[in-house]
Amino acid sequence: MNDDHVYDSDIGCMEAINSLYAYLDGELGDDVSIEQVETHLQHCRSCYTRAEIERALNEHLRRGAKRAAPAGARDRLRRLIDDL
Repeated sequence: MNDDHVYDSDIGCMEAINSLYAYLDGELGDDVSIEQVETHLQHCRSCYTRAEIERALNEHLRRGAKRAAPAGARDRLRRLIDDL
């Protein structure tokens, strides 16, 4: 990644990536930071692609978390916890 494409109001790739997970999780606390990340994602295809991959991964994990674990896995986990 490089910052050759930085616009006047753009924060640059490194700062966008450092804020990406908080942004995707809805944990950025101020409107200015949110706007900065969104502006960067509008102008940087690389960071936008990374954000889309992270969104898809988060959605996949959320869907998987709604399914019950197989009985064998639950039993093994229960035994491991009991052994602690």
